[in-house]
Amino acid sequence: MTQAHDRRTAAGLLGGVAVCTVLTLTTGHLLPAVAAGGMLVGALMTYRRTIEPRPYWYWPAWLTGAAVALLLAAASEEAARLVLVPLAASETLVGMALFALWRRRRHGRGDWIVWLPETGVVLRREWSRRAAIHWAQTERRDTRCAISRIDEFPAAADAVPVYPYRDQPGIAAPRPVDQVAIVVHAIYPGRR
Repeated sequence: MTQAHDRRTAAGLLGGVAVCTVLTLTTGHLLPAVAAGGMLVGALMTYRRTIEPRPYWYWPAWLTGAAVALLLAAASEEAARLVLVPLAASETLVGMALFALWRRRRHGRGDWIVWLPETGVVLRREWSRRAAIHWAQTERRDTRCAISRIDEFPAAADAVPVYPYRDQPGIAAPRPVDQVAIVVHAIYPGRR
């Protein structure tokens, strides 16, 4: 399946969620609420395949759980609402906190780079310091390289790493020769 197909499927499921939500709110029956909750979880799982799993990217799952709890609370009796509404509130708080962290890390802010200080070439870009250290220890044991936050070297944010593939960490990507000179000049001005 392609990403466009997955996005269309998720949009169709969200349309079904809207219909079932209206039915739940107008009739007060539990069956449309359960159907809406199932379609909402299905839409989340389908859409999840289209995005790259960056840090804190699971915030929509918490907000989906809150929405399902509210849907079930709308069609339930008073005793069930006493449990479902606080559950939805707590899931919303966690989801909003994760969203704030995810938003702060968008566009690669907070990422770590493995690079060669002598030449300024960026070898690898990872989401965490631990992953950068692990890659440097397993793939580049014989070469001395530095590990830094990309925020310390903003010019390196535009550079394509030599080893960019997450599923094949030891495979280098083809790079134009002029890009290496740009990266070196950006990190160490005055050096060619």
